[in-house]
Amino acid sequence: MGTWWGNLFGALLLLASLATASATAAALRRARRAMTAGIRPPRSPEQRLDLYELAYLHGQASRVVDVALLRMHRGRRLTVRRTAVDRVELRPSGRGPRDDVETMALDLMAGAADGEGGLRWPPVFGDGHPRMRALRDRLVLDGLMSDDNFPLGVLRRSPATQRWLAARNRHATVVRWLPATAAAGVVLAVAAHALLPLLGYPPLLWWARAVRERAEGAFAPISVTDAGRAAMKAAERPEWIRPGESAGLRDLAVHGLVLLSARHPLRLPEPPRRADPPPRPEPPREPVVIYEGPGLGGL
Repeated sequence: MGTWWGNLFGALLLLASLATASATAAALRRARRAMTAGIRPPRSPEQRLDLYELAYLHGQASRVVDVALLRMHRGRRLTVRRTAVDRVELRPSGRGPRDDVETMALDLMAGAADGEGGLRWPPVFGDGHPRMRALRDRLVLDGLMSDDNFPLGVLRRSPATQRWLAARNRHATVVRWLPATAAAGVVLAVAAHALLPLLGYPPLLWWARAVRERAEGAFAPISVTDAGRAAMKAAERPEWIRPGESAGLRDLAVHGLVLLSARHPLRLPEPPRRADPPPRPEPPREPVVIYEGPGLGGL
């Protein structure tokens, strides 16, 4: 059984480890409940997506910008000039942008243009603009997209989610240090000949790691949810297009710039033609050797 003081100090060390791990695990559970408290049911497919939401679900930020620019070009509010195979110049004209997404698209174009106003086409954009983040956040909160595979309706950058991430990191730190505490318990048990407290470390380590693995398993790439796919399917119906709207913009939101004709200034650049490989050199001819056999001596 070992010495009484060895068992006492070993038990105190085990209880301290248990109390620390239990406290961080309880804080992690409370943070998760707070993170998921505001989740609302996913948006019904019958609630119509707007054009930019449809574009983001199909192609994210770059597709939204493409739709906004084409909408302005068709409305004669944007002049586009092709200056090279993969370069364009964009100039607002007429009444200019009609909504805040078109304004955002022009701001992004101006930021990506060079000193002469030229722009490499097509540009690629992320969610850095506040208006784009607001659009994406709306889709996440409505349950149409998952945000890093958090529960549906939970934003990664919300204050409640950040508190959950901090609680998860604190518990992960405790789990990383538990083996060192167990090693100290082993040293104490050997020195005091008190092995009884060591029996509590295996279940403690297993439980603490299981809690950490369940928390860390929440991360995965962003994806469209079942409700989002149902809403995208509903947008394919003819009645989704309202009177006065263009079916071409809906199709561009779904399929992208590949639908534009070869003469359109916003078309995708044609892939470079593959040059014919140089002709293979002919193998050198082997010299012909005529062998007449040995001489016949004095004949």
